[in-house]
Amino acid sequence: MSENNRKLGFKDKFDKFFYKIFNPSHVAYTIIFFIEVLILIVLNFLGSTALGDIGLFLSTTFSLSFIILMFIGIYPKLETYLFSKSMDQYKILIFLSIFSVSFIIILLYFLFGSSTQLPIQFLGWDYILPGFYIIVYFGWNMAQIFFLKTSFEDISLKANKKILPEVRSNKNNYLSVLFLILAISIPILSQLGTYFAFIQYFEPQAPSDPIESLWWFYGWNVAMFIVILIISYRLFSLFIKSKKNDTLNVFSSIFYILIWVIIWFRSFSFINTFRSVTQVIGIDAFRAVFDVLLMVFTAILVIRGLGSKTYKIRLFNPNNLAFFLFAFTLIYMEGQIVMITGAGSISGTYTNRSQVNLVNNFLVLLITLVFYWYYAEYSLKKNGLILRKIFKQEEVIMIVSDFKDYLIDSGALDSNRISDLEFQNFLQQKKLKIKISDEPDLEKVDE
Repeated sequence: MSENNRKLGFKDKFDKFFYKIFNPSHVAYTIIFFIEVLILIVLNFLGSTALGDIGLFLSTTFSLSFIILMFIGIYPKLETYLFSKSMDQYKILIFLSIFSVSFIIILLYFLFGSSTQLPIQFLGWDYILPGFYIIVYFGWNMAQIFFLKTSFEDISLKANKKILPEVRSNKNNYLSVLFLILAISIPILSQLGTYFAFIQYFEPQAPSDPIESLWWFYGWNVAMFIVILIISYRLFSLFIKSKKNDTLNVFSSIFYILIWVIIWFRSFSFINTFRSVTQVIGIDAFRAVFDVLLMVFTAILVIRGLGSKTYKIRLFNPNNLAFFLFAFTLIYMEGQIVMITGAGSISGTYTNRSQVNLVNNFLVLLITLVFYWYYAEYSLKKNGLILRKIFKQEEVIMIVSDFKDYLIDSGALDSNRISDLEFQNFLQQKKLKIKISDEPDLEKVDE
C-alpha cells in the first residue's frame, strides 16, 4: 500500500511539474503539439520565405486551436470529454472540429487579410503575425530574469537564515566575510576554467582556418573579467553598506552567485554561438539531430517556465493550463523561425539559428547585468539588510502597527485605551487605511 502511495505521489508531482502534459488525460494533445513542433523544425531547416508562410499559417492555426480548447476547458461539465484517460472518439472529434474551425478562420485571414487588402496595412497578417511572434520570442527571453529573481531571492533568504545565527556574534562577521570571498572567487575561477577548457575549440583546426574566432575568444575573456570586476565592486559596496547598518548577511553573496550562473551561461552561449557564425562549419548529421533535440528541449523549458507564472490565474485550472502553454510555446518557437526563413512581408534577417541566438544571448546578458546592478541593492533594502531612506506607505503602516504592539507588550501603552477602531481612525487621519483581503494590502484613502 505504501509503495502504491509513493508511486501515486511521484505521479502527482510529475504531473504538477509538467502541468499534466504527459498525463494520459492530456497525452493525445501533447502528441499533436510535438508533431507541430517537428513540422516547424523541418521548415526551419529547409528555410525559404514560402515555407516560412506555411510555418506561420500552421503555427497560428494550431495556437488558435489550443486557445479555444483552453476556454472550453474552463467548464467542468466538459472535463469528461476533453480529459478522458484514453484516445476516445469524443476527444478526437472535439479536437478535429476545433482545428477545422481554426483552419477556416486563419485561411480566410490569409486569403483576404493581407496588408494590400486591408485599409490599415498594419493589421494584415503578413505584418502583424510575424512581428507579434518575434516580439514574443525576444520578450520572453529578456523577461526570464525577472521571473527567476523571486526564486533566487527565496533561496538566498533561506540560506541566510540557515547559515547565520539569529543572535549577533563574531561568527556572523566571519561567515559573511567568508561568503563574500567565496562569491568573488567563484566567477574568477569559473572564467579561468572556461578559458583553459575551451580555448582549443576556438583555435584554428587547420592552417587555412581563420583566426578571428580565437581573437574574439580572447576579447570575450578580457571583457568578462572586466564585468566580474564591476559586479564584484557592486557586491563589495553592498557588503560595506550592510556592515554599516549592522546587518551582516550572506544573502547578497548567494544572490550574486546565482546571478553569476545566468551571466556566465549567457555570455558563454554568446561567444560559442559567435564561433559557429564566424567559422565555416559543415552541417553534419550530429549537429542536425542536436539542433532538433535542443529545440524540443527548449519547448519543454518554455512550458515549464511559463506555467509556473500563470498557474495561479483564475482563468486557468489544472486541466486547461496545458493548452495555453502549448499555444504560447508554438508562438515562441515560430518567432525564432520567422527571423530565419522570413514570413509574410518580413524577410529573413538571419541565415541560421546561431545568428538569432547570438543576438538573443547578447540582449539577455546585457539585461541581466543591468538588472543585477539595480535589483541587488533593492532586494537588500526590501529585506532590511541595508539602510533605507524611503519607505512605501504599506511599510510605514506595518512599522506603526508593530510599534503599537511593542508598546502594548512592554506595558508602556494600555490596550484598553487604544482600540483597533481608534488605530484605524489614526491611520485614516494620515490618509492611510488597511484593506481587508486574503492577502493584506494597504492603500491610500482617496481624498
